[in-house]
Amino acid sequence: MFRSSFRLPVRLLGIPIRLDTSFLLVLPIFAWLIGSQIPSYGAFLESFIDIDASGLQHGLTPYLLGLIAAIGLFASVLVHELGHAVIARLYGVEVQEITLWFLGGLAQFEELPKQRGAEAVVAVAGPVTSLILAALGFGASFLAATGLPSATIFVFSYLALTNLFLAVFNLLPALPLDGGRILRSLLALAMPNTRATRIAGAASRAVALLLVFIGIFRLDVFVLIVAFFIYGAVRAEVQNALIEELLTPRTVHDLMTTEVITVDPDMPLEQFAKLVYFQPHRGYPVVDGDDRVLGFAVVQDANEEEHPDDATVAAIVRPAELMLETDPATDALSRLNRSAVGRLVVVDQDDRIAGVLSRTDVLRELQQRSV
Repeated sequence: MFRSSFRLPVRLLGIPIRLDTSFLLVLPIFAWLIGSQIPSYGAFLESFIDIDASGLQHGLTPYLLGLIAAIGLFASVLVHELGHAVIARLYGVEVQEITLWFLGGLAQFEELPKQRGAEAVVAVAGPVTSLILAALGFGASFLAATGLPSATIFVFSYLALTNLFLAVFNLLPALPLDGGRILRSLLALAMPNTRATRIAGAASRAVALLLVFIGIFRLDVFVLIVAFFIYGAVRAEVQNALIEELLTPRTVHDLMTTEVITVDPDMPLEQFAKLVYFQPHRGYPVVDGDDRVLGFAVVQDANEEEHPDDATVAAIVRPAELMLETDPATDALSRLNRSAVGRLVVVDQDDRIAGVLSRTDVLRELQQRSV
């Protein structure tokens, strides 16, 4: 999903944080929108907090406050996603990274927790975290009203309201929002996961359609974008559930290709680079004389930089992405989705190569089983 993004040089709770370029584009827009709302929002605050909002509406002040509030908003989204991550870890699920983009944030898990009802617990952690932030924000804004500047009161109260909205919005029964995941997880307590996903998907489409009407009625482009995002995302969720159902009884052995082209670590690198003219693969398993896997060699690595004339494949060997042939096919699919080269090397119990598995192999199996 996030093809143009970069990782920040920091980790939170050991989790990498990634920024999509859309975040950088939308941040000044959010700052401007928030700044333009200060007159109306200030009048709203004056009705129950001792604040003089008139001093916040001159010069660049509204937009500086808007920028601070916009950064605070995305920081709140980040904390919301960290709430998911902390609970997911309690179920033994690792978080690959958290990405911030123009529609908010996304915590990417290696897999969803398998325990019954666990997805609902992980999902509800996000809105609960946002509600805690909202309570802290409201408390801070009332304390600030006893003597701190009006600008501070504005930021605290604005973030409190936006966190309250974030919690409520995410509880809508629409995948991939938290409310949709809670609904699916609870339904899955009484029925197969695929059927639960289909029912949650139908509810999600209804919510998306409602948001379309709201967006058109209010001429709100952002609401329309969210509606189309939900509609597209729920389609992917339903497809993934169907794929998981089709693959559940299968193992890696059932899907893998057994006719494997392997290379020797002593093969001249110049000869290896020419394989691209004869085979369509990006890379090949590197094995020793006993067919034990030493690693994986990618053709592009042979061409990216200059190597000595006598260089061999051993110079570019990288660790292979290994799977046992007895591993579940669903685990292999999850690994393939994260794979850098799109090929998994399959080994037997003696660590000898048994085959390779690619997305093409999985697609072929799905086509056969869906006929």
